[in-house]
Amino acid sequence: MPLPDQPDKQQSMEDLAEKYSAGELSAVEGQPLKESYGNNESETTLIPKKYQSIFAELCRKVAIRDQFARIEEVKKAAEQRFYWRGMFDVCWNEQENIWEQPSLMSGLGPLNSQEGDAGDISLHYPINIYQQYGRGHITVVSEPWKIRMEAKKVDAPNALRVSSAADTMREKIEAQNYIKDFRMNAARLSWTDGRVSFYSRWVTDGARFGYEDEAHDEEAMEGVGEGNPPPGKKPRIANGGELIEAYGVLECKVPINMRHSSQFMFRQLAFEIDITSAKSMYPWIAKRITAGQPGPGEYNFDRTTRIATTQGIKLLTQSGDTVAQLPTWQRTWFRPSFFAEIDNEIDRRWFEDNYPDGALVEFVGETYCCSRNESMDDHWTDVHPLPGDGQATPSCGYIIMSVQDALNDLTDLKMERAMKSIPAIWCDKNSGINLQAISKQKAGPGAHYSIELQPGQSAQNAFFEEQAPQAPADEVAMYEAIFSTIPQSLTGLYPAAIGESDPSNSTLGGIKLLQAASKGQSGLAWSAFREGYAKSMLQLIRIGAYFRASEADEEGKIRVDDKLVDLEDLRDGNWACVPDGDESYPNTHSERKEALQEVLQLPFAAPLMAMPKNMALAKDVLGLQDLEVPGADSEEKQMSEIKQMLEEPPIPNMQAVQALQQATAAAAISGQAPPPQPPPEAMLQSSVDIDPEVDDSTAEYTVCKNWMNSATGQQAKRDNAEGYLNVRLHMLAHKAQMQKEQQAAQQQQQEAFAATEQAKQLAKVPKPAKSPSETINFSDLGPSGKLQVGAQAGLDLSADMAGDMAEKHMAAGKKPKPAVAPENSPPPAVQ
Repeated sequence: MPLPDQPDKQQSMEDLAEKYSAGELSAVEGQPLKESYGNNESETTLIPKKYQSIFAELCRKVAIRDQFARIEEVKKAAEQRFYWRGMFDVCWNEQENIWEQPSLMSGLGPLNSQEGDAGDISLHYPINIYQQYGRGHITVVSEPWKIRMEAKKVDAPNALRVSSAADTMREKIEAQNYIKDFRMNAARLSWTDGRVSFYSRWVTDGARFGYEDEAHDEEAMEGVGEGNPPPGKKPRIANGGELIEAYGVLECKVPINMRHSSQFMFRQLAFEIDITSAKSMYPWIAKRITAGQPGPGEYNFDRTTRIATTQGIKLLTQSGDTVAQLPTWQRTWFRPSFFAEIDNEIDRRWFEDNYPDGALVEFVGETYCCSRNESMDDHWTDVHPLPGDGQATPSCGYIIMSVQDALNDLTDLKMERAMKSIPAIWCDKNSGINLQAISKQKAGPGAHYSIELQPGQSAQNAFFEEQAPQAPADEVAMYEAIFSTIPQSLTGLYPAAIGESDPSNSTLGGIKLLQAASKGQSGLAWSAFREGYAKSMLQLIRIGAYFRASEADEEGKIRVDDKLVDLEDLRDGNWACVPDGDESYPNTHSERKEALQEVLQLPFAAPLMAMPKNMALAKDVLGLQDLEVPGADSEEKQMSEIKQMLEEPPIPNMQAVQALQQATAAAAISGQAPPPQPPPEAMLQSSVDIDPEVDDSTAEYTVCKNWMNSATGQQAKRDNAEGYLNVRLHMLAHKAQMQKEQQAAQQQQQEAFAATEQAKQLAKVPKPAKSPSETINFSDLGPSGKLQVGAQAGLDLSADMAGDMAEKHMAAGKKPKPAVAPENSPPPAVQ
């Protein structure tokens, strides 16, 4: 027999609980339920039904609070979500309790049975500029929200380690949450809803985070086994992780009149889930869960509105079948102060004792599922993209809803005029024109119609045409203004803000001014989201430190992406998450690219770009993902080796040890003093050897040196002296190899220079005399040689040679001419 006020086994699906672990069938929020209330500890039981009913009554009191303000808040958010979808004439039908579109209702019911088109159906040509400017808003506001982790005691010796541990957790959380998509969804809700709420919690979900045992059964036909009965299902342990999601006004209800979340007495999150998911999450009450019900105290208006906006169907009356199938999953948080609503003192004391931090209670429809002691301040952050009074602050897109309506009306008017205002032609019925033939014949060139004119009548006078309607002179200007300048001035989203050109302002300075003005207005939302994201990340890291304690080793450390994180460093009071920098508006990717290009023009850009980290950053900013960055692979390889060396001590340098032993022995034999003891690091070497044939010692030496000078390296120097020394020895080995390579390169240069100089000296040596075998010019021969050459050719050159010799002899006997005196020499003396 079940205990009094306890659910019996007829309400549960025991096979779901026995064969599937938490998070295997569906995601489980928070820690899997292990509560055992009462005397029967062998099965999961719940609090007595008496207290379940009190929780339901408290939820009904929440619904009464701000009832009419809540309805108005939901209507505004719903209209804007419909506008985002391009559904501009959706309205709430009070009689049917549904959202409907009047423009589509005219073709239904009795009107649908009419034959033909009466011509009185209004035309509707919506042009969605609300979404157009919303996309620009998302582009600007979803730029990365820069935050940083800092230790609260910055002068403490472990401050750097604490901030590094928190930052490592942040990187892990952002990677598993698809933060870019999260930012875009939050920016969209700020455009349509206004208030955006961040929900941070731990979730056990095998579909999202995987399983501890990743083995899969064979995918055999007709199941995985043979025989009867088949092999039993074994539960798999699902992994958990930190999760953050953004919700809007339709999903979250808060006290509207309160000015700050610290004043909230309650908070409610509600949306629709599939009935199978609900039964999988709560198998102990699966048979009690029914579809088609809102949570206790919630109005069907909220529920129907959420379903209508999520389905996005054109005819919202069709959502009736879905409304009947989906249950509402409602979670409500209460502060302990809200227990004052419980009149019975004994019951009130019971709640105060069991939920000292506040209560979270979960309902699926009207069915109580579970509750736990939990404070809303540990999991929720509210962001208001625009400032305002209370919690019903305006959305960023609300300001151009009237512009959208004006554009729709003006466009419909122009289309009505174009489609339905073709002037009619009137005719005198007594003119003899065959009107029946005209109505049956298609209009076209060369058409013929019969006519019977009365005596004295003219066919030209039998027809006359209506005057065509004229458009107002300023209609075109008004249309263009509604399309561009009016929404731009209201939202601040000028084309320059999202990287487009501006025909009205073509100068670079003017465009930059427009960009600054646009981002200044969007910066309100961006700054608010950055502040809220910093608070949510602090919550997520604390949640992760709590739930990941089971993964820690004996020293309380966990491994996160190959980094050791001490959970003790992440406890409250050690660190804080704050916005990074003092920017009041975001810098877009194009602006970062422009800034990088300006840096590349600076004189000191070359040494900056020589660093692998800066080159990788430039590659990412420029969008050249296929560009090979020199040294990038070496940096990744060296950082991996540094992680290994930090976990290992240095090893003895056997070559240095043997050399010292030999020198000491030789000194003892010769009677000399022993050699001086070298420093300890000279007798050690790194546990990770370098490979001279493979390693880029220049790049890896730089990586090691930069790491040792970084905050992480300096923290390791204090906390892990052996590991730091191991890295230092490895760096010195790379330095020695780098110097060896530089010396070899210098020697090669010197040898090449010497060879060049030797070649130049050889070029200056005079050429040797020609050998007899070489060709000799006739003019180079003496008299006898010339006579011999002439005789071989059959010529008698004796007379010619005699005359040449006589001329030379006579020339040799002449007196030499006196030398010409220099210009500055004195004149000869006069005798």
